[in-house]
Amino acid sequence: MKPVLPTNRKNKSQVLLKTILTSLLLCFVFNSFSQTVHTVDNRPESGAQFLQIHEAIAAANPGDIIYVHPSPTAYQNTTINKSVTIIGPGHNPANYNGLRAHINYLYLGGSVPNTVISGMSMWHCGPNGLSDGSGLHFINNRVSISLSASQGTCNDWIVEGNYFDVSYSAAVINTHATITNNMQIRNNIIEGRITNLNHTNIVTNNLFIQADPSGDAQVFNGISSITSPIVTNNMFVFTDPDITGLTNSGSTPVTYTNCLTWKISGADLTPLSGTGNLDNTDPSFSNIPTDLYDFYNNDYTLQGGSSAIGAATDGGDIGIFGRGFPFDTTGRPHSMPHPTEMTITNTVVQPGQDLNVTFKATQKN
Repeated sequence: MKPVLPTNRKNKSQVLLKTILTSLLLCFVFNSFSQTVHTVDNRPESGAQFLQIHEAIAAANPGDIIYVHPSPTAYQNTTINKSVTIIGPGHNPANYNGLRAHINYLYLGGSVPNTVISGMSMWHCGPNGLSDGSGLHFINNRVSISLSASQGTCNDWIVEGNYFDVSYSAAVINTHATITNNMQIRNNIIEGRITNLNHTNIVTNNLFIQADPSGDAQVFNGISSITSPIVTNNMFVFTDPDITGLTNSGSTPVTYTNCLTWKISGADLTPLSGTGNLDNTDPSFSNIPTDLYDFYNNDYTLQGGSSAIGAATDGGDIGIFGRGFPFDTTGRPHSMPHPTEMTITNTVVQPGQDLNVTFKATQKN
């Protein structure tokens, strides 16, 4: 008969396992970075240093790292008011047995230059009393409502590797043409649109997926500009047969360079303005088992022979894997070790006996 864990030891062993996981991830972070690391987990038995993100921010110095553990409960809404790095485990719940680090509203306030936000799940991230938000790096997150750069100074942002989904609304990247310069929006999957760009902003190697929820729109306002941004190497894929093409509401038309458009059903789309575009061309994704919105089960890599391979302005591929970017649908942070296997080698734990656990881990480059 298979041995079982004695009842009086079960809860303590669970606590021990969570403490081991916390310690292991903390060691990974310390080995990867030189800054002070603060750990957050809103499960009281976890062994982390803080229960909420705002508590860790209050204790942190500029430049510190805050590692947020996955949890079944959303973290309290928080304002970042100093330059820190927020790291979650990745937004795919499958990373940690159905859990992820989620916060509904993550605000930027005061002076937070060069803040990094990575591996988190959230509804909205944006300014609240922001004065200096320059140099923000927003990478490998999932956003279900909006990312906003509409207050203070928001120059030199890099927004890459994120998933903007339509869980609660049409996800929007909301910039402001007069205060957002040199923003790079690259290698994201966007089920929504980008608003208020200017000529210093670059939109490259993104995959835009759009199906009009009302069923009666004739055009997709994918990019709205004041003065024309650089829009290159993107894919625009549509599932609504009524959509006829792309438009913008800005004063200067958007010029598309080496972009691809494809509508799964219905008549062809209106050709894009610009040069080098692949109008009405199937991108030939490797595997879409159900539909384009089945994000975690889809494989958006390109099959051999895809017209998008080698068709970008830099000679690389059009779409999210261009520029050599390692797009990851799990949202795991780059250069961050993560456990891949945990094996308990003794199935019975008696009082005073050690719980023997073998860990294996890896990291993305």
